[in-house]
Amino acid sequence: MESLLADILRTAREQLLRSESDNDTLRELSVLLRDLSVGWSHLPEEARASLQPILQSALPLNEGASAVLLEELSAHQKLIGRAAAQAQATRYPAPRTVQRAYENLSLTRSEPDTRLIETLLTAAALVEPHAEPTAQAELLMRTLYAGQPFPEYNASVAALLGLAFLHANGATVALSNEQAEQLIGAIVQQSALHLPAVAGQPDPRGWDDILDELTARYREPFTRAEHALQQSALVRVENLPETVRATLQPAPGPSSEWRYLTLQDLIWINSELMKSPQPYDYDRLEEATYYQYSYRQSRDVLLQAARFLWGYLKYRPFARGNLATALIATLAFLQVNGYETRLPVERAAEWIEQVAQRRKHPLDAVRQISAPALAGTRPESLRELAHHLMEHYEPALHQLGER
Repeated sequence: MESLLADILRTAREQLLRSESDNDTLRELSVLLRDLSVGWSHLPEEARASLQPILQSALPLNEGASAVLLEELSAHQKLIGRAAAQAQATRYPAPRTVQRAYENLSLTRSEPDTRLIETLLTAAALVEPHAEPTAQAELLMRTLYAGQPFPEYNASVAALLGLAFLHANGATVALSNEQAEQLIGAIVQQSALHLPAVAGQPDPRGWDDILDELTARYREPFTRAEHALQQSALVRVENLPETVRATLQPAPGPSSEWRYLTLQDLIWINSELMKSPQPYDYDRLEEATYYQYSYRQSRDVLLQAARFLWGYLKYRPFARGNLATALIATLAFLQVNGYETRLPVERAAEWIEQVAQRRKHPLDAVRQISAPALAGTRPESLRELAHHLMEHYEPALHQLGER
């Protein structure tokens, strides 16, 4: 029974993180599921038995099933709420606390997307019953980093909040500078997190006081490690070994000229995909677009395509359709600059999601699907090409839209 609830919690969390638009039904359901998990052991046995068929019928948890599950669980809301109130309360940070962590690290005021941070915190709280504090802290860190709510220091913010969470909930972690840097690397690279937590009494202080103390201790090793990882994420061409540089095309592809996507091109692609103009953040769109240029090293199509893909997924400027836009824009950039793309339709959605979720390095992903076009090939205009790509990848785009 608990494994069934754990599956639903995991699915709801994944849907929250993938959702590119406000989904009030999913948010309300997630809050109710969180309370259900917290109070699970305090529910009467007959109540758990009556909830089992409701949970079983909810999988797979798509949009329609979410609405039905919310309606059916709402009938038990008072019972679930009472059980959650009887459980030992776990302290989670508020959006303002997440913002303060970023400001402590960046030393600047921020105006974050509060709605996004609320969503990330809700998703991070969807843990299975009886999860250990270290497992909860790990989920909090991975979720905050996956959401990329800030223009920089996202791994450091995640690490700082994870350590603060442990202190606030009765587990203390003392890291050396080397261990602190390794923690940042593990968050960025999606590898195992080693949190040597020691059980103790919950820290009774407020979140601000806990954060200030941890910032003073870890700001330097956290930010130093994150800067180093950012510099090495996509290696400069001139810093690659000669044997590797020799395999790279040192100039644009057979089209023999560089062609870049403009802000207007990206707005047009997103509007075509979403069937209507979408709200967007101009500064984020501009930053994402500039990632194509790779200043002073515009010599390798694949590297620049990877930089563009990485930058676009980092900033996600549109209200809806960012993954679909990233897919079409990256493929178009490669093709107008002299490369063929060999990405099967049935694998396209998974390909872009692996990069978005940092399970695949963008340069590896781009190299995997690219090959130089035949000499003399003249690509069509960008918008004609984008339309052809949209038609060809329609099943994948539909799949990304559903997710």
